[in-house]
Amino acid sequence: MPTYKIRGIDVEFPFEAYDSQLVYMDKVIQSLQEKCNALLESPTGTGKTLCLLCATLAWRKSLGSFTNGVSMQTGDKSEGKNEVSLSQPESLGFSTIVYASRTHSQIRQVIEELKRTSYRPKMVVLGSREQLCIHDEVKLLRGKTQTNACRLLCRRRGKRQCNHFYQVPEYLKNNPHLGEEPVDIEDLVNIGRRFGPCPYYLSKELHKVVDIVFAPYNYLIDRGYRNSLQLSWSNSILIFDEAHNLESICADAASFDLPSWLLTACISEAERCIDLSIERRDKSNDNSQNPDDFAILRALLLKLEKRIAEVPIESKELGYTKPGPYIYELLADLNITHKTASKLMNIIAVASTLLEEHNQQKSTGTVCRLVRISEILDIVFRDGRTAHARYYRVHVREVEAWAGNGSKGKVSRSLSWWCFNPGIAMEDFRKHGVRSIILTSGTLSPMESFAEELKLVDSGHLRDFPIRLENPHVITPNQIWAGVVPVGPSGRSLNSSYRTRDSPEYRQELGNAIVNLARIVPDGLLVFFPSYYLLDQCIGCWKSVVRLSTNLMTKSNENSTSIWDRICKHKKPVIEPRESSSFPLSIKDYTTKLNDTSASGAVFFAVCRGKVSEGLDFADHAGRAVVITGLPFATSTDPKVRLKREYLDQQSRPQGELLKVLSGDEWYNQQASRAVNQAVGRVIRHRYDYGAIIFCDERFSQSHRQSQVSRWIQPHIKVPFFTEICFSRFGEVVFTLTRFFRDVETKGPTKVSLLEAENGGNLKEIPSSEQHMDKFYKGKLLSAPTTPMALNFSVKASSSLDTKKGCTSFLGEIVPANRSSLSSDNGKTVHCESSQDICGKVLHGRKTLLSQECDRVYLTDSCQLGEKSNDTPRPPCSTKKRKFITGEYDLKQYFGNSNEHSSSASQSAEGGVDLRPKDGVTSNNLELIRQKGNLSADSVPSVGDETQGSAFLAQVRDKLSAAEYIDFVGYMKALKTKAMKISEVLQCISRLFSGPDRLPLLKRFKDYIPAKYHSLYEHYVEKN
Repeated sequence: MPTYKIRGIDVEFPFEAYDSQLVYMDKVIQSLQEKCNALLESPTGTGKTLCLLCATLAWRKSLGSFTNGVSMQTGDKSEGKNEVSLSQPESLGFSTIVYASRTHSQIRQVIEELKRTSYRPKMVVLGSREQLCIHDEVKLLRGKTQTNACRLLCRRRGKRQCNHFYQVPEYLKNNPHLGEEPVDIEDLVNIGRRFGPCPYYLSKELHKVVDIVFAPYNYLIDRGYRNSLQLSWSNSILIFDEAHNLESICADAASFDLPSWLLTACISEAERCIDLSIERRDKSNDNSQNPDDFAILRALLLKLEKRIAEVPIESKELGYTKPGPYIYELLADLNITHKTASKLMNIIAVASTLLEEHNQQKSTGTVCRLVRISEILDIVFRDGRTAHARYYRVHVREVEAWAGNGSKGKVSRSLSWWCFNPGIAMEDFRKHGVRSIILTSGTLSPMESFAEELKLVDSGHLRDFPIRLENPHVITPNQIWAGVVPVGPSGRSLNSSYRTRDSPEYRQELGNAIVNLARIVPDGLLVFFPSYYLLDQCIGCWKSVVRLSTNLMTKSNENSTSIWDRICKHKKPVIEPRESSSFPLSIKDYTTKLNDTSASGAVFFAVCRGKVSEGLDFADHAGRAVVITGLPFATSTDPKVRLKREYLDQQSRPQGELLKVLSGDEWYNQQASRAVNQAVGRVIRHRYDYGAIIFCDERFSQSHRQSQVSRWIQPHIKVPFFTEICFSRFGEVVFTLTRFFRDVETKGPTKVSLLEAENGGNLKEIPSSEQHMDKFYKGKLLSAPTTPMALNFSVKASSSLDTKKGCTSFLGEIVPANRSSLSSDNGKTVHCESSQDICGKVLHGRKTLLSQECDRVYLTDSCQLGEKSNDTPRPPCSTKKRKFITGEYDLKQYFGNSNEHSSSASQSAEGGVDLRPKDGVTSNNLELIRQKGNLSADSVPSVGDETQGSAFLAQVRDKLSAAEYIDFVGYMKALKTKAMKISEVLQCISRLFSGPDRLPLLKRFKDYIPAKYHSLYEHYVEKN
């Protein structure tokens, strides 16, 4: 395994690292060594997670060995009283690493990346009871009901106790090495089901003694969750992965909204508690609950409801706004102060327990609403202080009544206390002495606003974010097409601002542009709108407006075609729903339509900041292009947006030139740009992916707009042969975009250089980082199985690289194809230049063999420059009917071990794939190959086999779809170039040929496999 010395730290990396990966790891280690915060952006597909883990764990390992084993010291066995101490006292005092991501599915992917590394720190994953509980009854409950039921059973003794909870100490005592190998939530659950201990409390005990903790964001941001963790925060490392939404998450965690319906529900629960406590006292002489306490709670809530109703609201649009400290004046009228708030929270805790026990007996499963009142009081009176209120605004507004509570049509108000300084949600980390906070994501740009938003209050040694990085992508220039499209096919401007977005001319022009793009772009197309309103309005217009002639619009009739019909003619549409519950169905619908061979792909109409733009992986054919139809500005009249802008403007005035503070307008614009970057990030998801990024709004041609686009995209927003920053005519877009997809599908996204070195006469593969990185993409719902090596490139390896743990790379004689700025140290360990030395090289162009573009083939196109595009349907390259070239051909050549490079799959003028061996390959050549590779005779094709191979390939072409046929050819070529193991190829082929109508293919393909692999192939066939 290659070892890189970065800032004096030996970093073991599973693969040969790119320059951008080395720069990234350098910044991580710099942050840890200098005890400061870092903002690190690196596009999806660049191995960000792997780099983050390797660099952080290498630094931690340099301080001392990882923790080994735990010993149990059992005291009081009530909930949370199991004491755990390390078996290695000298390990105490080392930094604890807390790795947080948004969801458990993302954490699962991080743990898979950890398994790739050579590092084995003691680790644990924190999860909720919903995910970890294995108790037959409690696991069926949800929310607070489940939490209280769990706690109740853990306190009990006898038949009703939770036996899983009491087995935790004994299991940890007998298994002290748990966590020294990566374990996920599923692994903990399996341990619980097999051996008995509660997975939830197992993780809670383990997290006290581990080197690295994995947890969702809310475990760190939410004060309640954070206080429940028994971590040593002093000198700890906090890592927030996928942190592009962290500022909004922090602000929301420190804010609250109290609508009328929720307050009414709380009053009803307080009344119910009065009745329950009186009933218990009368029936069982139970005086543990005082009805008078609940009566006081009810009276306070009623008074609060009345107080909110009396607030004077002169304008429904503006509402009623006061400075943040006004919340204390409002609550003081109810006699709720710092002194009484804690007593009130205690009453609520007793009330919630009473309600939960009653609901459990009645099996109603009703959620207790009173808990929210306690959370609100905790936010307002945090730590007995009031200084944080200056970052807030009190706002009362009239809202639409909630139809579900029977008050529809009545006046409904909502009391809000909004935090406009997200940094205070992380203020506690400074107090606890956290060493470093690292925020990383694929889309943090624009970074300036991100850093300003999360600036820690009076941060002292945790100064802002002094270390920042905007990494380039590892793709080559010929894998991306990025351009601004300011005009449509008719020459009208494309501008979705409020001045033009409602005009029929704009909507028609945008629709005709998308018709052309749907015709050109192969497979999946993503179209993002600024809002649901504009999405609905445009689609409604496209369905009703038809084309009778060039400049005539009218209502649809039988003899005309609407814009929507013409879009559907090229791609089957899917529209992102507003309701979250319907979203999984839309994803399934898109996948089905995408794989439908009767069409040339699918188009997904979605919204920036919607679910499609967040976390989903549209890799390879699922997303060949993304269209941004405008800038997704937040609604300027929204009270929260308006007050946020006013707050920032007020904060920026007194600072002068001493401290830069973000203005309201700057924040407003940069929030829109960050939403665009997030949507654009759905495509080009890995090293071998390719796609187009199309900005269909003339405002993107402005330099200040482009400066806020992710750094890795900016160099590509240009047009060859044109001096303008954007296309002046739509015909230019059609011409260059068509050529881009033809070139990339004909020649492959990149040409990878081959490195070969002898070791005992055998050849081995170089572990290439781009071949393996980011294999476990988040939200992998859409991507069909693809083979990165399926095109005309291959990777062979130096035998001098050993992947065993502890071994370093010997690169004294071989310069890696993906690295140019490294120097070797005595042929043993690769030393990395500092990021200051190589960062400039990376950002201004990687001078590596991989960065060389393929020779460009310029194909003619019927649409000449400057000419308006017509609407004549023209299938994109990937969907054209491929002409199978007949001739003698045999599949067995792919099972050979040739030292020769495989011939590239080329396309005929009609798009056909020529799979014949190169001219001049004679039987003598084949015999030489067989002897050099030590092949058996059955691995060398015979003349008779060649004819049969041609017929078989013709049958394969008929049975498979165009995309599947490309995969099949890729598997064969990957096998010959040794980019894939034969077991992997056989497994992929068996899946590809699964299905009743493809059974003959499964049987016939076996004839072309060497006899020694027949049993392995049959095994995969049976599994599928």
